[in-house]
Amino acid sequence: MNPVKGTPIFTAERTKDLHELMMNTCTKFAEADAFIFRRSPKLSEVHRTFFEFGEDIRNLATYLLNSDYSMGRMAVVGENAYEWFVSYNAILSSGAVGVPLDRALPEDELIQLLVRSRSRIIFYHAKHHKMMLSIARKIKSGEIDVALEKFVIFYKPSLTGKTPDDTWPEDDDSFVDIYDLIAEGKALREKGDTKFDEVEIDPEEAKIILFTSGTTSMSKGVLLSHKNICSNVYAIAQTLDVRKGDRAFSILPLHHTFENTCDFFILSCGACICMCDGLRYIVKNMEEWKPSVCISVPLLFENIYSKIEDGIKASGKEKIIAVARPVTRFLRKIGIDVRRNVFKEILDKLGGNFRMIVIGGAGIDKRYIDAFTDFGLQFFMGYGLTETAPVISVNTEVCDVHGSVGRPMAGITATIDVEGKSSPKNVGEILTKSDCVMLGYYENEEATAEAIDADGWFHTGDMGYIDKTGSIHITGRVKSMIVLTNGKKAFPEEIEAVLGEIKGVSEVFVWGNRNEREAIDICAKLLIDRKAIGAELGLATEPDDSQVEAYLNDKVHDANHTMPAYKIVRNYVFSEEEMIKTTTLKIKRPKEQEHIESRLAECSRTMVEMNGKNFDKMIKA
Repeated sequence: MNPVKGTPIFTAERTKDLHELMMNTCTKFAEADAFIFRRSPKLSEVHRTFFEFGEDIRNLATYLLNSDYSMGRMAVVGENAYEWFVSYNAILSSGAVGVPLDRALPEDELIQLLVRSRSRIIFYHAKHHKMMLSIARKIKSGEIDVALEKFVIFYKPSLTGKTPDDTWPEDDDSFVDIYDLIAEGKALREKGDTKFDEVEIDPEEAKIILFTSGTTSMSKGVLLSHKNICSNVYAIAQTLDVRKGDRAFSILPLHHTFENTCDFFILSCGACICMCDGLRYIVKNMEEWKPSVCISVPLLFENIYSKIEDGIKASGKEKIIAVARPVTRFLRKIGIDVRRNVFKEILDKLGGNFRMIVIGGAGIDKRYIDAFTDFGLQFFMGYGLTETAPVISVNTEVCDVHGSVGRPMAGITATIDVEGKSSPKNVGEILTKSDCVMLGYYENEEATAEAIDADGWFHTGDMGYIDKTGSIHITGRVKSMIVLTNGKKAFPEEIEAVLGEIKGVSEVFVWGNRNEREAIDICAKLLIDRKAIGAELGLATEPDDSQVEAYLNDKVHDANHTMPAYKIVRNYVFSEEEMIKTTTLKIKRPKEQEHIESRLAECSRTMVEMNGKNFDKMIKA
């Protein structure tokens, strides 16, 4: 199988558990800012130093260690907030089991996960207060059987009290403010309590339950240990250059392990986490907080690039930029790098200090990577899964192969499971082995045995190959692979990347559709930007559906000519409605396909009949 094992680029310090990691970090960088955030976009910013962060963790953990819930299971749910970090770190540093939950879950699904995890305490954001009141009422009435005994709000002053659902339940002592618990823990420490300093944590024991996306009855609970997370932080620290004093822009939901583990890494470097005020404030936050690094998903920087592009067009500097990019590229080849001076105006829109962006979670069009690289940024693709805590590989300044997701990080081994002799571009399932690989799936031995084989290899479910540099290339998901009638296999992700090159197409979903002859047709749904298509057509107004159809027919025809015959798109529809996504902005493939197929059935239409048409305006035949 020709395994490839990563090697370190930088030196880093290894820690045995998250208690040691965070306490060492908070002591080492005590006076520096650890967080900058706002309680709401209209309020002034709040700063928290590493010392303050460390004290809040110690005090809350001390309370937990002296409570009836010590070492038990504790859930965290809600918007990104300073208190999210405090509560989660206090849970883990006290040796308890942390259960981070998706903030976008509806109440019934959240209840199912609380039941499954048997959590006794939940820490929550004020935006979840109404839901917590409802859950508390249902527990008291006996409508639901949930182990929850305490509801801890992140920041009680966030409640307005304008409605019953936004009012603090003074008569219910199961509801408390996190800062009251922090104060109780502080009082215990002042009286000489040393439980926090003496706590013993088995780094190899399951201490985190992370539920994957999907319906709650089917979602898998990934069991991670302190060793898993600390090993991944150690590997990232040997791979990426984040420094003391850096500012990291944080936008992904904290329950997601990509953001979660990377934030442990960022803090361990002495960098400050700047929490975004919301999607509408991204550019504003960047301009005022001047971040230097960001770890995010493709859609964020695709949207940022669109705004940059609009700004360039509005300034009338399109031709200047178009000439400057290849010139600065050539100068770099001969050792002269003037990118940050030439494109200073563009970089200033991102705060002026950005130097490194790491993208994960999904692929991104090469043109975005090229553009940000040309502007003077290090723009790297990474790869990983919740089950691998999560990062497996990432591009670096040492090895940056376009189209790949980089070499495995230090201490991580990857290989391709193919039939026959392994060689470059032999496509098969990507396997990995390291201390980062999960312990298994929560209460699901069968799924664990399917995912981790007898030799310890974790089967990622992703298809790909490893090139001569040792870089991993992803071609698609095993589960999303389209098997055609003639036995040929096509990966939607590859076709989506080709169609995504069409200007005016912002997102693509490809699936295998069974036609009336019981054969499989490759079909696509294109999310369009009507204004952008109008600009491509040179129109002063937005194009109507017939003009959009004529434009897309030509572009899809051209795209088909770049692919093997068995991969061509037989039928497509276009839409202006957002596709069904996870909280990390990845398309939920089964849900999106189900939505399309049910809508077609409801309107008694087929993809052949709808080819080239506006999906949003489909009516019953």
